[in-house]
Amino acid sequence: MSRTDNAIKTAYAIKVCIAYLIVAVLAGRVTSNFQIAFGITCAFQFWSLLWIKILVQSKNIYSVKVMTELLPDWIPVSLPANKDTLKIRKDKVVTSISELSGIRGGHMMVALRVMSSITCVLTFMAIQDDLHHRNTNFFSIKSSEDMVPICLYIAAMGKFMTGHFELNLMDGVHSTGHYTGVMGISLGTLGVGFCLQWNWLSIFLLASYFGLAIIWSTYCAMCPKKSDDIRVVTRTSKICIGIELAMFNVYSIILAVTCYASGKNEGNVFVSPFL
Repeated sequence: MSRTDNAIKTAYAIKVCIAYLIVAVLAGRVTSNFQIAFGITCAFQFWSLLWIKILVQSKNIYSVKVMTELLPDWIPVSLPANKDTLKIRKDKVVTSISELSGIRGGHMMVALRVMSSITCVLTFMAIQDDLHHRNTNFFSIKSSEDMVPICLYIAAMGKFMTGHFELNLMDGVHSTGHYTGVMGISLGTLGVGFCLQWNWLSIFLLASYFGLAIIWSTYCAMCPKKSDDIRVVTRTSKICIGIELAMFNVYSIILAVTCYASGKNEGNVFVSPFL
């Protein structure tokens, strides 16, 4: 009989259903800006809690690859190959969330794509509200505020590319698409600066995000990538993933703040969320 991760999936589903209920109850009582920011925060934080649980409860973390293949007489969609092609590397460090999310058949991949798709939809709602409030169109750039929807679009496309092209480290097309998405996410963070007129909060958030990105990149470049000691592999993998998770939590704050302060809130992140 096939074994699956029902415990993780059930817990995740319960949290999400409760969040959807809260969103429905809040409808009509709070502004659309707050609903969008709240939805983005929930989607990111539930995804983040999943990864925190993985880091805390996992005895070991090491590299696993699932080989895929195309069936010549079936639909043109790749499938996991038989179990004999499962590559288990207990001596290899995992340096990113994306690498674990690139494992075919794993819940981490599904969670990344669900989170990215939800936040993309909410981001486009924020773009619509912002353009409608300022009575302008996309790509009509006459002031710094007009850069906000463009940055939000770049961020949304970055999340889509990052989630759609998994980092399986075996396919050049997937790796290129994934890293293109990561660059889009980072470039899209500049929207908070345009939205808040480069005040202290926007500068602090951007400095935190790019600072953590530099720390993560530096540590991943300097840390040992292989070790015969599984404890070293696991500890290094958890540090890499933990730093990246902190970076993406800052990104979620940046995205929520940008969406909340855009449109009719006109750059005021402290405006009341109630109608």
